[in-house]
Order: sequence, then structure tokens, then C-alpha cells
Amino acid sequence: MIRPVFTNTASIRTSARWILQGGRGRVDLQVRVGLIVRPDFGPVLIDGGYGPQVTQAQGRSWALRAYTRMLGPKLHELQSPLALLAAHGYDPKDVNLILVTHLHADHVAYLPDFPNARFVTDGQVMGAMRHGVFNELLPKGFADRQVDLRSYRLAALPFDLGQGYDLMGDGSVLGVPLPGHAPGHFGVCFTGVTPLLYAVDTQWMLAAIHEGRCPGLPASLIADDGQAATASVALVRAFAQAGGDVMLCHDPAQTPWDWVPDV
Repeated sequence: MIRPVFTNTASIRTSARWILQGGRGRVDLQVRVGLIVRPDFGPVLIDGGYGPQVTQAQGRSWALRAYTRMLGPKLHELQSPLALLAAHGYDPKDVNLILVTHLHADHVAYLPDFPNARFVTDGQVMGAMRHGVFNELLPKGFADRQVDLRSYRLAALPFDLGQGYDLMGDGSVLGVPLPGHAPGHFGVCFTGVTPLLYAVDTQWMLAAIHEGRCPGLPASLIADDGQAATASVALVRAFAQAGGDVMLCHDPAQTPWDWVPDV
């Protein structure tokens, strides 16, 4: 299996009861960005994470400022996607492809730092702005640099759980539509002996999926499509129950795929 590595670009402290049914206390959610390295593709990123473009940039809209005040992200500059790339011997100009799982602010902040990148999205999501999506964070010419996920050939998902889109041409990395959370939301499946499904924002914490503790109101109001979100959770749970590994963007627990910089 291709082994991805993930960095944590920021932490967001929140009450566990808002994001996990029966949750107690407070938790520090992570904001992950992934890296896949292939000799034939070079470095491929998964998302663009949180960065100073969201929290500090001059000229931010009032809506983005309000969004930042509400969530209060604490940036981890030593764990930015730029730092992750540098630790693996790459420059931002080396990145030719970024898998943009959806356009929420915490997934796109560093995208303008990659001048040569094309952006894989599930559909032309620029036409579906709502819930934490800000045009001002997207690179100039973003629409012209988009590649539709569904333009890739279909390939079977592990455990007979349907089909995904073959992003590397050899069945090793599949884009998996996981609708409900946001327009165009998709995950990334790494096939192999023990497949890994990066299910992004299908839920905030793994316990919500594994233990059937998905939160209700008000957290469910964030969903773009509640019925689709429920179906996506069911698919991810079936993947785990069949023997696959599952990883989320925001789950606070450290995983075997998380990178920690040497400091």
C-alpha cells in the first residue's frame, strides 16, 4: 500500500458534546493535510489545511473574520504543508496535483502557495458556496485549474463496498464520494493488505462512526445534506467493520500516519 503521511496544521478546542453524542469535557480537534509521494507523480497533497491566510491576512472579509473568531484555530506553523513538503525534500513548485476534498476554509488556506498545482474536486464546487466556504481563500484561476474527480476511471473499492475513482491509474489510490458534509465532499482510499480510508469530515471523531454516536442538533445543521451524510457514515462504518482502517481529518487521537516534525 502507498503510505500517506499527514501533518496537523492547527488545533481547534471545542466541547466534546457538540461533536460526539454523549461527549464530555473539551477536545482539541486536529486539521490534517496529507502527502502522497509517487515517483511518477511527485508529491501529491490532500487538502490545504488552515493557515495565516484565514487568521491574519490583511483585507479579510467580515464573514471570514467572524468565522475565525467563532472557531479560534491555533495554527501550528511548524506543521504546515510547506514544512511537511520541506521535510520530505520538496518545494511548493514541485506539487502538480492537490486532492481538494471540499472547499471549507480549513481545507484550502495554503492552496495559493502552489503555483503549478491542479486541483481535483468532485464537480465544479465553485457553484455551491455555503457553510464556511470563502472565495477569497481560493487561488486565482482556481476554476480553470480544477480537474473533475469523476473524469478518472472507476475502480472497485475494497470489501465490495462500491466503486471509487482511480487517481493514480493503478488502483492504489481511489477518490471516494462521501456526500453530505459539504458540496463535493470526497474521501481517499489507499488499497492494500489493510486498506486505509481517509474519510475526511464524514464525522469529527472516530467514536461517532465506530460507536454510533453521531451528534444531533446543532452539529447536524452544518451538514449540506443530512440524509446523504447518514449514508456516508454507514459506508465508512461498513469499511471499518470489514477490516479496513479509517482516519478522519479532525479526530484528536494520534495515528500511525501522522507526522511530527523534529524540533
